[in-house]
Amino acid sequence: MSLPILMLDQHVLNPRVGYVFHRRWVQPYESVVCMLWKFARTNRLAGYFLGKQLRANPVDPYLGLAPGDIEIPIVARLLGVTQRSVREGMDAAALDGCRFLRYCPRCMSLGYHTVVHQRERHDRCPIHREPLLAACRHCGEASAYRLDAQLLDAPFRCRQCRRYYGSNAPPPLQCTALTRERRIAVTRAAIG
Repeated sequence: MSLPILMLDQHVLNPRVGYVFHRRWVQPYESVVCMLWKFARTNRLAGYFLGKQLRANPVDPYLGLAPGDIEIPIVARLLGVTQRSVREGMDAAALDGCRFLRYCPRCMSLGYHTVVHQRERHDRCPIHREPLLAACRHCGEASAYRLDAQLLDAPFRCRQCRRYYGSNAPPPLQCTALTRERRIAVTRAAIG
């Protein structure tokens, strides 16, 4: 008889043994969706369980929440990151946010999605200077930019066809740090 590696409380994501996530995996202006994807991917968590942990009050994980509706202290504690990182990842101040997930395929291949991609005023990725996409290149479907079980259950992939948004699966999280030039480009676009 073998014991499970990770035992979870049925109502609260509370690992008794522990979970893996490091602050250094969070890049500048990384979207909260990307942070949660990294957390789910690393710990092999179902989007259903993760979706229930974004607020103190019960949330239907299948209906989900807009990124601006999460409770910052709860998500920061869950991920072990600063509240500032989560706040920047929500981009609640941006009034021109797209209601569909917009992405750069090259960034997704790096395991990165920034709140800058969600701003309607940007039509190109600040890092790669390529056009941002709002629909899957494989099935043509657009994903609502909501933190629901279906989106959280498909890290860096289309919620409908499950194919990666990038040209391949993102690398292991230990290898995803942005270069200095890329951090500068994203910061300028975010502040700009």
